[in-house]
Amino acid sequence: MPSPRDYVRTAIVVGVSALCIGSVQGRVAREHAHVKETSDVHLLPPPKEVVTLSLGYRAALADVLWAHVLVSQGLHTFERRRFENVADLIDTINELDPEFRDPYLLSDSLITLQIAEADRADIDRTRAILERGTRNRPLDPEVWRTAGQFIAFIAPGTYLTDPEERAAWRADGARMLARAAELGGDAGNMGWSAVAGAGILNRQGERDAAIRLLQRTLAVTEDEELRERLQLQLASLVGEAKLEAYRRRQTEMIELTLRDLPFVSRSTLFVLGPPFDAAYCAGGAHADDRRCALTWKAWAAGSDEQR
Repeated sequence: MPSPRDYVRTAIVVGVSALCIGSVQGRVAREHAHVKETSDVHLLPPPKEVVTLSLGYRAALADVLWAHVLVSQGLHTFERRRFENVADLIDTINELDPEFRDPYLLSDSLITLQIAEADRADIDRTRAILERGTRNRPLDPEVWRTAGQFIAFIAPGTYLTDPEERAAWRADGARMLARAAELGGDAGNMGWSAVAGAGILNRQGERDAAIRLLQRTLAVTEDEELRERLQLQLASLVGEAKLEAYRRRQTEMIELTLRDLPFVSRSTLFVLGPPFDAAYCAGGAHADDRRCALTWKAWAAGSDEQR
């Protein structure tokens, strides 16, 4: 059991400690007020080594690092200084969890939209991360659209100076926007991305690619305003006569499929293919008839002759 002397000793130690802290507290506070962080130190090893250090908890560690990135970005913005390690951290997160979606969608903003203007190395790293996202999430239209918008519009319009390089980036971005439109249908603004992508492809001399993009988007969209815009753009490329034939064929396809399966979406109908009359087509005697076509391509090939 402690004796009174022990209590006295404890009180003396606490008192001396308080005096020591008080003697330096004011000076330390003044120094702290004047000292500011000006640079970051990246303490993590290369991404592949971080995967090993995760001990199998790759997704969990990726979540922790992503939370650190978001918080640190806010602190750096508040302190009005550049977040120098953000690209390194995103590379590590991608290595830990290649299918983690959010880092791909926000990487262009996190890396390039900072207090200090982005340099060429930042632009190249951002493109590399976005292209990695399209490889790791090949069926995600949002990832394709984010990559396409940065490569087709943001980078060439803001950071690149060489005209030939700008044209090459815009063409690559347009193809990504086209892929986003194919995957996304009417989700979000995917269809409108096709309008922008087709315009770039046409200016780059890839007229056939622009026509195919407009036709594919027109086939799946149910947005009437977008359909009108796509038809006007398509008419300027193929001419009114060909556009009218295309409209007629699209109308016939829609009417035919809606009679057969009125409860499914237009995109699903085009995936399923045209209605097939098994009894009529048995034996192969009517193999050339539209009613026996197994694909929409075969059906459209016979549409003009068997209307």
